[in-house]
Amino acid sequence: MNDFVSKIDDKKYSIKFLDESRLVLNEIEYNYSIKLLSSDNFILTLNNRTFICTVVENKNSNFEIVVNGELHKVISHSLISYKAEELLKSKNQSHSSGMTVKAPMPGLILKIKKQNGDYVERGETVMILEAMKMENEIRAPISGTVTFNSIKEGTSVEKNIKLFEIR
Repeated sequence: MNDFVSKIDDKKYSIKFLDESRLVLNEIEYNYSIKLLSSDNFILTLNNRTFICTVVENKNSNFEIVVNGELHKVISHSLISYKAEELLKSKNQSHSSGMTVKAPMPGLILKIKKQNGDYVERGETVMILEAMKMENEIRAPISGTVTFNSIKEGTSVEKNIKLFEIR
């Protein structure tokens, strides 16, 4: 894992370490070296420019670093964790307008525990789907108002058939 995404004072940077002396910063290759002076102090050389750095605060991936006398707020993540965080943000934003819940497997709607227009909390059981002689709770993935279309108790459903919506 040599790829990182960092925000320095709210400006985003893409960083990929190629080896012990070369990195790519926002698609431009640089030579670099880091000389550790103490656990919080180091000298960074980037294409023959020298920066004296002191880590003031280190909270997981959030840092405050003084570089040549100027304080900078830095948030740094591996590229994988950054992409995962962005995916979660986009999913949460798409849920704000609602969500369709589909049958995870073929089966029979055994019991509907909510009525059209009921408010449900995330994780609350909305219905029971019987499949292979087992009762499976279908829970609300988000909080909101539940709407059933043509699904009723006793209805047979195939996998991926729309069961209900939450808005």
